[in-house]
Amino acid sequence: MPGRCCTSPVSLKCKETFMMLRSILRTALVLAATGVLFLPAAIEAKTVFRLANTGGPNDDYTYGCEQFAKNLSEISKGEFEVRVMNNGVLGNDRVTTEMVQQGSLDFGLVGQSQLNLFIKALLALDLPYMVEFAKNRQFLEAFDPYTGPLYKYVDGEAQKVGLKLIMTLDTPFRSYAFTSRSGVENLASVRGVKVRVTMSPIEKAFVNVLAMNPCPVGWTEVYTALQQGTVDGEIINFGTFASFNRAEIEDRFLVTRHNMAKIFVLMNKARFDALSPEQQKMIIDAGRKSQMEEWDMSQEFERRGEEYCKQHNIRLVQLSNAELAKIRKNLQPLYDEYTRDIDPAFIRLIQDVQK
Repeated sequence: MPGRCCTSPVSLKCKETFMMLRSILRTALVLAATGVLFLPAAIEAKTVFRLANTGGPNDDYTYGCEQFAKNLSEISKGEFEVRVMNNGVLGNDRVTTEMVQQGSLDFGLVGQSQLNLFIKALLALDLPYMVEFAKNRQFLEAFDPYTGPLYKYVDGEAQKVGLKLIMTLDTPFRSYAFTSRSGVENLASVRGVKVRVTMSPIEKAFVNVLAMNPCPVGWTEVYTALQQGTVDGEIINFGTFASFNRAEIEDRFLVTRHNMAKIFVLMNKARFDALSPEQQKMIIDAGRKSQMEEWDMSQEFERRGEEYCKQHNIRLVQLSNAELAKIRKNLQPLYDEYTRDIDPAFIRLIQDVQK
């Protein structure tokens, strides 16, 4: 009847439910007012990037990529996650760089000899002795994203082809290691020795300058080629020589340190541009920190390689100043051939940062 208090079990249950809902609502309002209210997981979701890396777990530049993932996560306080895809699972340097261009991949790692297919001026870095061994750190510091003239140049060229330079990584300078069968005792005795080369025309040309016999061999086949006598030498740095225990089959070096490889990590430009200025800075800062950590690691990698050579009594054949001057003189036609197609402003920058 109207006005009569309902005390049935159903009405009591309704009242209890109402009171419980009111309590929940009051608690939610208090939490919201104090900023303690937790957001749904979907709203908290972080941004996940993929970074393609052709290197394996022991490569110095892989270390740089992994440090980038770690540093970016820390700098962004978990907002960004980078998943490093090692061992070339997404393709070789050229393929993954094209993927980054197209936007199907966020970051890609590419060596200078492949990146010069996209940025022609980088061909200069393949030229022997373009960067002096003793000036390498000075050269690397010119890739600082805030103050480095080389960073500014390469990043500017990268942006023209839809890329954004994030990191410049280092690998040690390379020389030539030989088997005892080669008979190499000095510079003159390398004449005619069969040496493994890549498909790089500049690398082949340098071997010809030294009067050696260039033999293209894939990296995975080099050890067998050295064992079987298909070749009696290879271009390699001390760190890699140690990592692959080359003392088993090679016992001497002609220390030329004529060639180095810089490795670049690039991001899709449109993806970078879509980020806020604060987010862009996080990525640049993480790249800057990571590349410097990798530079130190690369230097240590080389030091350990040199120590390995001492422990295994590897003979180091050093070039005299006169021999080095002769090599440089004989390289002039090579320089003339390739530098005519390279932006002279970039060559001047390379020279200037080493002064």
